Amino acid sequence: MIEICSDRVAATFRLAGSFLIVLAVLALSSCTRHNGSDAKSGKVNAAMDSTLVIAMLGDADYLNPVIGATVTSSNIFGLIYPSLLQSEFDTTTGLMNYMALEKKLRTVTPGQGKKAPKGAIAKSWRLSDDQKSLTYILRNDAFWDDGKPIVSADFKFSYQLYGNPVIASARQQYLAELIGADKGKIDFDKAIETPNDTTLVFRFYKPVPEHLALFHTSLTPLPAHRWKDVKPDEFRHSPLNLDPLGAGPYKLKNWQQQQEIVLVSNRKSNLPKPGNIPAITFKVVPDYTVRLTELQTGAVDVVENIKPEDFTALLKANHQLEIKTVGLRVYDYVGWANIDQEEYKRSGMFKPHPLFGSARVRLALTSAIDRQAIIDGYLKQYGVICNNDISPSLKWAYNNRIAPHPYDPSKASALLKAEGWIPGSDGILQKNGRRFSFVLYTNSGNARRNYASVIIQQNLRAIGIDCKLDVQESNVFFENLQARKLDAWMAGWSIGLEIDPLDVWGSDLKKSRFNFAGYRNTRIDELCELAKQKMDQVGAKPYWLEYQEILHRDQPITFLYWIRETQGFSKRIEGEELNISGTFYNVDDWRLRPSANVAQ
Repeated sequence: MIEICSDRVAATFRLAGSFLIVLAVLALSSCTRHNGSDAKSGKVNAAMDSTLVIAMLGDADYLNPVIGATVTSSNIFGLIYPSLLQSEFDTTTGLMNYMALEKKLRTVTPGQGKKAPKGAIAKSWRLSDDQKSLTYILRNDAFWDDGKPIVSADFKFSYQLYGNPVIASARQQYLAELIGADKGKIDFDKAIETPNDTTLVFRFYKPVPEHLALFHTSLTPLPAHRWKDVKPDEFRHSPLNLDPLGAGPYKLKNWQQQQEIVLVSNRKSNLPKPGNIPAITFKVVPDYTVRLTELQTGAVDVVENIKPEDFTALLKANHQLEIKTVGLRVYDYVGWANIDQEEYKRSGMFKPHPLFGSARVRLALTSAIDRQAIIDGYLKQYGVICNNDISPSLKWAYNNRIAPHPYDPSKASALLKAEGWIPGSDGILQKNGRRFSFVLYTNSGNARRNYASVIIQQNLRAIGIDCKLDVQESNVFFENLQARKLDAWMAGWSIGLEIDPLDVWGSDLKKSRFNFAGYRNTRIDELCELAKQKMDQVGAKPYWLEYQEILHRDQPITFLYWIRETQGFSKRIEGEELNISGTFYNVDDWRLRPSANVAQ
């Protein structure tokens, strides 16, 4: 569910204004791309007809679904590895629909022309009457790229990897209903059965709603025959991570870390088929201005998160570009360490963080930040103030009765005073001899967060808080975040389209791998469990309404804004279908127009 989403920023950071980006774009309007295309007309060298180039903010962390934790990683290994099921998002209700091959075939209305999900390994499924077991029947014509068949044992083996505490997968929470999980240790012999190569049975210790049973049992598999001899303590460092064996529409050709990842169409794949475009290059370009100019000159074909104020100059400079919008699935936030991270790592004891341990202080921080000013200055109509991590797009569960905390510096100051924070001789708040001073970290190359961090710094300084800014290289930043080394940070989430937030807010920090703030509230734990017990998904709505009210009250983090993501696309791309599932939702079906057909 996560994207834990340029130059170094210090206290003297000065944001490059959008006019500089406009000048950079216009200055390059007469340049030619390195492969020989004309930027203004969009004429493309015929050699590029076979390669799609996507600019990325940062590199993947792993090309391994068990341990990969970023959106960049999931975008890439989603093309390499097979899927048990396929899913569709219902924009009317905000609910997910899951499909196996035969189930989808049975539900297609004749004449509508919908395609069956041939990428699904599962032919069908059946949830038992007591909703405590789920049986999949797998197809027998799916193969790994080395020719070995994909069998039920691959899934059981992979789930043992996901559940291994030494490997520490960020997706351990998906196994929380399997037999034995309630007693602290999953009994895999009973929880997952493989009576033959095409039958896969998951068993739960309690009744589980169908949507969650399907969601939690559809984790991406690894080939057991390839990984079986790798010891758990060597798993993250295994050279196999650099040479993934998959079965999807693409396979890895080359990975130059911090530079580019090159995939090529997998001619052997029938899950669902080889990718249409012969090669896809994911190019690491940390700096926003460079990404923008490379899109304009034709050096890359796709750039995500284009600033709205750059639309006009970009499209004017290159008529072969267009802007596409998707959302609302991604939000930015400011994270506050609710607990003393060092004390927890040292002793396992929970002690409130000296600055951010109080909910009243965290509410003050939210009240002091002018979120609407960030939206007005950067996102404009493409931003919506965020109250919590249930998106307005999840219409069935969203709590529209919650009013956003307003920007109110006076209220913020009063709340801090009530907590004992008073101005010191230098104007910075202090309490018991400690100044209210900290470093706010974020990742490099994200112009939106750079812009927001400067406003946040100014807002906090206005009420007597010293907020220094520091930007870290993306992979370093995310590693530090996952290791709970940061006290304050700005990052983003790409939410799951099923509501299952225990991996983010669960009080057991050993299981809740994404609870970077160390927030603990037993009622949140209870509500998540109560919601899971509802066999009718919509019947869980009252629990999710209360859940949102608690997060709104406790402010474990400062939720900033939902983003209508604005992506820059070359018009030479055909067949793209962007939706809330992601920019690259159907990238294996994309095509590139021949260069002779691109110019107008």
